[in-house]
Amino acid sequence: MRWLLVFLLLLLIVPLAVAQDVKIVEYKIDGTMKMVVDEAGNARVEEAWKFTPNLYLQMKQSYPTTYMLKREFENKRTDAQYEGMKIEWDDTNNRITSTYTMLGAAINGGSHWEIRIGDKDTTLSAQNGNTLVLTTVEPILGGQGRLVETITLVLPKGAKNIKFEDGIVKYELPSGSERNPVYLGLVALSLVGLAILNFPKRG
Repeated sequence: MRWLLVFLLLLLIVPLAVAQDVKIVEYKIDGTMKMVVDEAGNARVEEAWKFTPNLYLQMKQSYPTTYMLKREFENKRTDAQYEGMKIEWDDTNNRITSTYTMLGAAINGGSHWEIRIGDKDTTLSAQNGNTLVLTTVEPILGGQGRLVETITLVLPKGAKNIKFEDGIVKYELPSGSERNPVYLGLVALSLVGLAILNFPKRG
């Protein structure tokens, strides 16, 4: 699920390969992601990545404006639809932050929903109700660096039978027939009221 972060890493491969005269000590990225998924499967995403100074400098030199990053990302990610994407540089903290809405982040498989969060290197660190915290530690850029990322996934309130395996979170949502009886009662009253208003009056 780390779409934008993986894309940024791919962008770095070319400039790093060209800069042979630059001595690399270590490249490290500390990433955080928060995804809040609604009942329709759309997700509001907030991401942040803190780079080591040398890696951050490479990013700034290759893509001096965030508009360039946004355009490249949206052009290459044709398999998904994003709304309201905003990417910002944070020079004080050597960070890149982004917010956006991903449409169809979770896929309805009929009996359950699925959302891909990472890969086999992603582990479940904690779970509290419908909130999962996942962690990834993996080498990047051909072993020249490493990525440490914490992902917080907030599923819809009604999510149940939540499972995580091989980077995929599966969960179930109550069907319409399992809605709160108070809600159903209000709907019934509304229907009765409409029927009364539209009932033909006798002369």
